[in-house]
Amino acid sequence: MQNKLKVIISVLLVIGLFIGLSFFYKNSKTEESYSISKEDKELILKRDYSYKIGDNSKNITVVQFIDPECESCAIFHEFVKKLYKDYYNEIEIITKYIPNHKNSAFAIKLLEASRNQGLYEESLDIIFSTQDLWAKHNFEKPELLYGFLSQIPNIDMKKLKIDMEDENILNIIKQDKNDALSLGVLGTPTLFINGELLKRLSSEELFDIVFKNIIKEEK
Repeated sequence: MQNKLKVIISVLLVIGLFIGLSFFYKNSKTEESYSISKEDKELILKRDYSYKIGDNSKNITVVQFIDPECESCAIFHEFVKKLYKDYYNEIEIITKYIPNHKNSAFAIKLLEASRNQGLYEESLDIIFSTQDLWAKHNFEKPELLYGFLSQIPNIDMKKLKIDMEDENILNIIKQDKNDALSLGVLGTPTLFINGELLKRLSSEELFDIVFKNIIKEEK
């Protein structure tokens, strides 16, 4: 009975956290800059260097600004994964960064380094799923990520540690931060679907907008 109560309390805490994060989603960004042309906005959202997945047969682009140390990003990551699973043929998902936390840049370096080995998705899953361990408030231990990522089959940790020191990664982080500021984006996760801001942090709204865009393209 006691264990059951603990499970119920844990579930309620997660739900409460997500509701609270959704409530503050609108306040985590400023109004979009109206001085940006449609062409410039598309360039900002679709940088050549950004990590991209999906066949995009319907020309529908979902751009997500994330922070590996952001709790709401870890939660919403599961919805984005399902979106990709359901619509990977029709859409493209692009990932950009806003490192708002103490150890965010370190985690981004690991992500980009793992990308060189074709293990970006696997690394992102582990970084988010173990976030409560390596990014625990007032007790952060980002170095734990080395051990967690070493569990990925066929990963070369020696190469990973060398690649994460590539200065190009710092350039990516800097450019993404500048892009976010240009769009008036301050917090994470923030998503754009075909250049339009997802105004409410809701999996239902995300799926609904993507589905409507697919139907529109099929007409």
